[in-house]
Amino acid sequence: MNGSFAYSMPFPRRQSVLFRMALWLPLSGIMLLVSCAPESPRQEPVAKAPPAPRIVSFYPGQPAVAPGDKAQVCYGVENADTVRLEPDVEQIRPLTTKCFWFEPERSMKLTLIATGTGGEEARETIDITVRAGAPSTTTAAPPAAEGALIDTFIATSTSIRPGGGSTVCYVLREPATVTLQPASGPLDADLKKCILVRPKATTRYTLTAKAGNKSDSASVTIRVE
Repeated sequence: MNGSFAYSMPFPRRQSVLFRMALWLPLSGIMLLVSCAPESPRQEPVAKAPPAPRIVSFYPGQPAVAPGDKAQVCYGVENADTVRLEPDVEQIRPLTTKCFWFEPERSMKLTLIATGTGGEEARETIDITVRAGAPSTTTAAPPAAEGALIDTFIATSTSIRPGGGSTVCYVLREPATVTLQPASGPLDADLKKCILVRPKATTRYTLTAKAGNKSDSASVTIRVE
């Protein structure tokens, strides 16, 4: 002996190999599980369905018309690509508010059909009544004064039953700011417009138009009887 002492514990080669395998197998199993785990399916963006068409308003301008007289019909739609009437008494467009006149030969049912981008339909039906003795809807309005802003301001029915409605319509000679009292809904820049009103008692409606330094007004009274 040379004065130093070293001792190493013998580690059999076979046991060393088994020990290394015991450590490696669990780790490889974890790696295998991770690598073989199925990927989450990709979420494809879902196409948003177009909004369904909606009929905002659809009503006759008067309870009844006399034979040979004209009937007024008003309508409004939203989210519609096309609109049509059955029967096809008038060619119409998809607008938020619009009124038109036609001459019914007899009492009838009129259906408004609004079609959306996706092909969905909204339908609504009203009654158009033709009755002898009904108030005239074609009475000429008095001629407007020279230089007046308001050409016409009339009511389709100046006498209604309690709970009923009438439609007031105006025609302007030039663009103007328009107000209606009592207030009965928003008025925009249209030169022609009709508005449904439902007075609870006899009411005088006054239309006022202003353009620059010019001002004009007209009134119509609807009696509730």
